[in-house]
Parts: sequence; structure tokens; C-alpha cells
Amino acid sequence: MTFSDPKSKIDELPDPCTSAELAAALGKSPKTVVDWCQERRYTQLPCFRLGNRWYHSAAELKRWLKGIKSGQIEFRRKPRVSAERR
Repeated sequence: MTFSDPKSKIDELPDPCTSAELAAALGKSPKTVVDWCQERRYTQLPCFRLGNRWYHSAAELKRWLKGIKSGQIEFRRKPRVSAERR
């Protein structure tokens, strides 16, 4: 997975930031970031929930992106269950 130079944009994010703000910095849809939060067992995206909103710490996001870039963290999506297996 590649992101278009997110480091400079993440430095400008408030701490903590919302999923919509993170999505704008990464050039992704807010729905995509929320999906990543719900699948954090697989994506390992650092996030926490207050009420019905997801928030992210800027310092933890920097470590997460650095880990993905260095290969220490594997970014993967939750396996999809086919209709036949349900």
C-alpha cells in the first residue's frame, strides 16, 4: 500500500484527530478509514473510540506509518467471507 507523502500532512493534524481528518491527510475516503478502524485487528491502525466516533493520536500514526514503510507492520484487510460459507 502506498500513500502520497502523508508524513507532511500528518504533522499538520491536530492531536487527537478524527477519521475524516486522517482520511483527508492520506487521500482516502473517511469510510475507508472507519473500515480500517473496525478491522484494526488486521490493519493494526492505532485508534480509539469515543461515543460513535473514531480518533487517532498523531504520534501513534507516525509510528504506524513508519512501521508499514519499514516492513515491521503488515497492512492487510480482513478476509472476506463468501456467500457460500455463510
